[in-house]
Amino acid sequence: MHALNPQQTAAYLRHLDIPAPSNADLAGLDRLVAAHQRRVAFENLDVLLDRPIAIDADGVFAKVVERGRGGYCFELNNLFARLLLALGYDVELLAGRVRWGLPLDAPQTMLSHLMLRVRLPEGPFLADVGFGSATPWRAMPLDGRSLPDFPYRLSPQDDGSGEVQLEAYRAESGWAACYRFTLDSAPWVDCIPRNWYTSTHPDSVFRRMLMTARSEGEWRLTLANGTFNRRHRDGRLESRVIEEAEELVAVLRGDFLLDLSDDEVEPLRARLAGLLA
Repeated sequence: MHALNPQQTAAYLRHLDIPAPSNADLAGLDRLVAAHQRRVAFENLDVLLDRPIAIDADGVFAKVVERGRGGYCFELNNLFARLLLALGYDVELLAGRVRWGLPLDAPQTMLSHLMLRVRLPEGPFLADVGFGSATPWRAMPLDGRSLPDFPYRLSPQDDGSGEVQLEAYRAESGWAACYRFTLDSAPWVDCIPRNWYTSTHPDSVFRRMLMTARSEGEWRLTLANGTFNRRHRDGRLESRVIEEAEELVAVLRGDFLLDLSDDEVEPLRARLAGLLA
């Protein structure tokens, strides 16, 4: 994996509407993570439209920065890692097993999530801009320290892995698992078959439902087929159901900032109508 070139780096930062950090430190990393989640949506529209998902640097840059679209972890954390490298950060890839939405005793899942370990003067941190509805809005310390006013934690597991957990919005629910991972560096080449499975296998959830997410200040916007949620960091929830594909397209454009071309809209509308039905 290599860094973005200077021209790509400058264009990416303009797209995020943020200057380059003066130092490759935690404060700069947190600002970049927050800016990315405000401007670039997690989304799987190309998967639903049976389009191949390119994860080479130029392909993802063209989609996200030049075309104004989003993507999922193999696109977003991939591109974000290359930006961090260009800005002087020490970055490694990590692979995770998604546990979000599963019962505690669910069988082990495959390595299907990509996130980043960033080595900082303050220590090693986990950075993630591509986990959808439950993406942490800042970097997490990998030494197990808790952060004030931050409802995520890293929980050690019996098998030696760590589990990122999100504090549940109802007190009686405790903590909800996001994903499990080890600190073994994940070679970039392993992302190629995992991305292929995620985007093409009929059992992949990305093939079967619309999933989008974006941050708006302290609110996280999510869209799961026709369910449109706005959830505040303190747990407040605003939710409504969208029943028409035309309105879904408008929400994707207006609320999730996706630049959809005219030739994309009609096949997308037809696919979304099928999902709503």
